[in-house]
Amino acid sequence: MPRTYRSPVRERAAASTRTAILDAAEALFAEQGYSRVTIGRIAQEAGVAQSTVYASFGSKTALIRGLTERAAEDGSIGAALAAIDEASDGRAIVDLSVRSTGDLVRRHGRFMAVLVGNAAVDPVIGETFEGTERLLRERFRRIVERLDAVGALRPGLTTTRATDVLTYYLGPESWLRLRGLGWGWPACQDWLRREVLFALCDIGDGDA
Repeated sequence: MPRTYRSPVRERAAASTRTAILDAAEALFAEQGYSRVTIGRIAQEAGVAQSTVYASFGSKTALIRGLTERAAEDGSIGAALAAIDEASDGRAIVDLSVRSTGDLVRRHGRFMAVLVGNAAVDPVIGETFEGTERLLRERFRRIVERLDAVGALRPGLTTTRATDVLTYYLGPESWLRLRGLGWGWPACQDWLRREVLFALCDIGDGDA
């Protein structure tokens, strides 16, 4: 059976091209609106031929999926969850959760805004958004279970309800809404930390 030849140089070039296309699509979708951006415009912004965009992704909806996968595979997510698994008190768990979520939204906020803003009007984006929400809830449920394991979860609060609360406060919509109101990142982080501590652990910033 013939061996398949793989060229590391070509693979790196292809990965670089995909990154350039995704970066261009993310910027244009955020600045001009998903529906108004064409594949040709994305190709121009990325500095590649239009045929290259089609060969790499195939369609605008595939670009949305590619951007979703890039955000979901952000290496900081696994590192943050591992640190949360090692944390031994509620305040540390909440602090790690807020900081890591805020950092993720800061890096991928433009795309998240596109996803949130178009989910209700585009069926494909809506389906992608639902999948993202499910994945987000799975991660938030893991955080809630850690709070429960260390005895920090508010008594009487079920895991499902606590996951709902965490999703409400730390989901991308909350960060984007506060940013849209003119809040800086530190202000968003400080307020959300206080609210989550009180809602899930009945702990305020001034408590011991």
